[in-house]
Amino acid sequence: MKYCSKIILLKIIVLMSFLLAGCASMPRTQDIPVAKTKHTIYFIYKGFHTSILLDAKAVVTQNPQLAKDLAGQTYARIGWGDGDYFTGKSKSVGTATKALIASGYSAVQLLPYDYEPFDEIPPETIVPLAVTDEGLRQLTVYLGQSIVKDEQGQLMRLPAFGDAMGSFFQSQYHYSIFSNCNTWSGKALRSAGLLVANRLTAKGLFEQAKFISERQAELGLFKKRP
Repeated sequence: MKYCSKIILLKIIVLMSFLLAGCASMPRTQDIPVAKTKHTIYFIYKGFHTSILLDAKAVVTQNPQLAKDLAGQTYARIGWGDGDYFTGKSKSVGTATKALIASGYSAVQLLPYDYEPFDEIPPETIVPLAVTDEGLRQLTVYLGQSIVKDEQGQLMRLPAFGDAMGSFFQSQYHYSIFSNCNTWSGKALRSAGLLVANRLTAKGLFEQAKFISERQAELGLFKKRP
């Protein structure tokens, strides 16, 4: 059964690669925000996964129900994925394959940092992105809207099956091969005014974010970290 699951997963990866062939276009330079971009967010990729790091206070401003989770925190790193696999409930190849075909539910992960985590993130996997007031607001709204609320209006929490995994919440969006963590992250960036194209792979999305970051850096939009 495990061998069959690996074969199915390999076929899916090949299919995704085929569908993405020739889709390496970058965002238009004229669409890259440069005016009044006083806020900086960070886009991160690791393996097949992508996430967004941003100011914790900004997240709480639009999502006060996360105030307890982010009390005293400097940054919040937020990502999205299949519920069983992402929370660590099951990390098997079979679960990963099922997630792409018939995911039961999805989850939002919230990782808080009460310090600057940049030294522990490989520099080649993270880029800064400058956004406006409205871009930051729309991004935090999108992040909050990704989480399901119960009949009492409370965030629907999920257990974390591991240490130092932060908090998990059930998401309203459906996870599949064509709606994965990278398409979710792409929508997050677009909500912030960063007009990346839809990509299924972490590398494809990260290359676009890097392109935007490099153009913004040329204009001196980022303050150098000590």
